[in-house]
Amino acid sequence: MKTTLKKMLGLATLGMALLTNTAPSWAGAQYPVEVAIIYDDSTYAMGSMVGARYSKDSNQNIGCTAYTYPYYSWTSCIATDKAGNSLACGSGDPHWASVVQAMTASSFINFTVANNNGGECSTIIIKNDSSFLR
Repeated sequence: MKTTLKKMLGLATLGMALLTNTAPSWAGAQYPVEVAIIYDDSTYAMGSMVGARYSKDSNQNIGCTAYTYPYYSWTSCIATDKAGNSLACGSGDPHWASVVQAMTASSFINFTVANNNGGECSTIIIKNDSSFLR
C-alpha cells in the first residue's frame, strides 16, 4: 500500500512538473506599436506590423515595398490608422530600396512625407528590435 501511494504521488508530482514546463516562457520588453499618422510640419506615419496585425480594429496596416530593376527602382510605403486615415509615399530613389529590404516582421516603420512635395518619401526608418515581436 505504501509503495503504491508513493508511486502515485511521484507520478502526480512528475505530471505537474511536466505540465507547468510545457508552455514557452517569454522574456524581454514587448512594445508592439499600433499605427499612428501625425499631421504636423511634415506628415508621417509610424507603427509596427505586429502592432497593426494584432490591433483590436480591422483598419490598421503599415508596410513598405521595394522594386529594383537594372535601370529602375521604386519604393513605396503605406499606412492606415485605427480611424481609417491613410498615408502613402513613394520614391524612385534607389537608396530607399535597401532601407526597406532590411524590414522584417519585427520592424518598427516610420516614414515621412514633407508637405508640398507631391507624395515623395522624405524619410523611411526601419528599426528591427525584439521588443516589437509578439
